[in-house]
Amino acid sequence: MKEIILAMMMWINTATGYSIPEIPDINYLNTMELRSYAFGCEQTPIPSHNIELCAAKKNWDLDRTNPIAIYDHNNKVIILNKRFNIKTIKDKSILFHELVHHMQYENDINNIVECRGQLEKEAYTLQDEWLQEKYNVNVWDTIKINKLFFMMITNCRENHWSFKLKDKNYG
Repeated sequence: MKEIILAMMMWINTATGYSIPEIPDINYLNTMELRSYAFGCEQTPIPSHNIELCAAKKNWDLDRTNPIAIYDHNNKVIILNKRFNIKTIKDKSILFHELVHHMQYENDINNIVECRGQLEKEAYTLQDEWLQEKYNVNVWDTIKINKLFFMMITNCRENHWSFKLKDKNYG
C-alpha cells in the first residue's frame, strides 16, 4: 500500500506543488468506531456540541450517512473503515482524498485558507481530476455525493456539519 500512497502523493505534488511529506499512519476502525471518532465521543472532554449525540450512540442508526474516512492532522493519521478495499476505485479515491488533507496540513495550507470548506473543495476537486485521469469516472458517481452536499461541505460556514470536530479534519 505504501507504493500506492507514494504514487498518489506524487500526483498531488504535481497538481498542487505541495511538498511530499512522510507517509501518514493508517488506522482502521469499524463503522461505529469511525463515527464515534468523527463525533469526538472518545475525546476528553467530548466537544460540547456533540455531548448529546455521543450520549445516545448506542441508539445510532448506522444506516444513516456515516463518515467513510477521517484525516486526524494532530496525529498525522488517516483512519479508514475496516471494510476498506484498496482494489476498488471508490476506496482508492477515498484514500486519495484523505492524502490531499494530509498534504494540505503538512504544507500549512490550513493556515492560509479562510475555512475548512476550502480544504474540502480542493480535496474533492483534486479527487475528481485524479479519478477522471486514472479511471475516466467522476467523483460524484464514484463516491455517491451530490452537488448540494458538495456545496454544503465546501462553504465557509463552519457550523454546517452535524459532526464538527474541534481540531480535527475529516472528509
